[in-house]
Amino acid sequence: MVDFSLTDEQTQWRNQVRKFTQEEIIPRTDLDIHGHFPKDLYQKAFEAGLITAAIPKTYGGQGRSYFELILAAEELGYGDLGVATSTMLGKLSTASLLNFGTEDQKTRWIVPMTKKLTFSSHCWTEPEGSSNLVGRPATTTAKPVPGGFLLNGAKSTISNATVASVFTVFARMNPGPDGLTCFVVPRDAKGVEVTNPYKKMGQRAADTGRIDFHDVFVPEADMIGKPGQGTQIGMRAIRASRVGVAAMGIGVSCRARDLAKVYGHSHFAGDGKALIQQQDFRFQIAEMEAEIEMLRALTWRACWEVENGPEAMKLSSSAKWAGGEIAVRITNRASEMLGAMGYLESGLAEKLIRDAKVLTIYEGPGAVQKMLIADVACRLGAGLKK
Repeated sequence: MVDFSLTDEQTQWRNQVRKFTQEEIIPRTDLDIHGHFPKDLYQKAFEAGLITAAIPKTYGGQGRSYFELILAAEELGYGDLGVATSTMLGKLSTASLLNFGTEDQKTRWIVPMTKKLTFSSHCWTEPEGSSNLVGRPATTTAKPVPGGFLLNGAKSTISNATVASVFTVFARMNPGPDGLTCFVVPRDAKGVEVTNPYKKMGQRAADTGRIDFHDVFVPEADMIGKPGQGTQIGMRAIRASRVGVAAMGIGVSCRARDLAKVYGHSHFAGDGKALIQQQDFRFQIAEMEAEIEMLRALTWRACWEVENGPEAMKLSSSAKWAGGEIAVRITNRASEMLGAMGYLESGLAEKLIRDAKVLTIYEGPGAVQKMLIADVACRLGAGLKK
């Protein structure tokens, strides 16, 4: 029988992140301001071992399991999705080095990230659109030169771009899909230009910006993996990260549900009874509860598949798609249940809607996830006939 119970260590870790969320994130009133990056909060997250959670102990990190990272993403998502994004991005931005880097690269690039607060970025997306850099080859190029490569191009809407010290960059060496190659580039390299942060609809506590590369020299020793291996490297990192997005969707959905419950207990209908006693209100809470439980079960299953199973792509895309859709639906429903209070900036509900929306966009929008799911689901199995 499937066992969904947590071990003592997993429970302790979840409670640790939950305590951090309750004490350090939820009380903050400055997390929804354009152009404000709460570095002091991230310093506390670093000291609590959250930012280095995905880095193995061998290299100085916390060495948390993938499932423990998913548990943390849910708890942080409950507090603030922007904080959750910038804090948990380490799983995505260091994955290329940890999965395919040499020991020398890990020592030079990963170990320093555990010594002091350091941000890194996964530079995949391009201004022309790049959910699929295979179908539309990257316009960022890496030209071989003596001793290394010259990078030219731009990466846009990159999380942590303007605060990161290290970038993993995906560029095309040759025409066609096989030319995509991964490189590690320091922010202070000559020719790297980082644009000021974008103003965003939500998740304003997370940094997002653009990076331009103008004849940036990258030594051959800083190429990750092999030439042309970029698609494999990038997809493996993103596949795992998508499940984290689903977990953050659980977190914000729980926050919206709890907001509606508090409102229902403290506000009354025309018959003098609290809203929480009205059937329609109770049924909406029930629907939220069922959707959250379904999403959590799918997310945990996807987490297992990414590490152990043959259906990692299908399940990670399913969880990511469902996570975004359910989070948007529940936050919107909570806003409606709060009436006028759900529409005011002075309340929390409208912020949750704005924050949740990007869960349906980054790491690949719904259409991309459906394409990946369909690639598997539409195949004829051995027991099916044409």
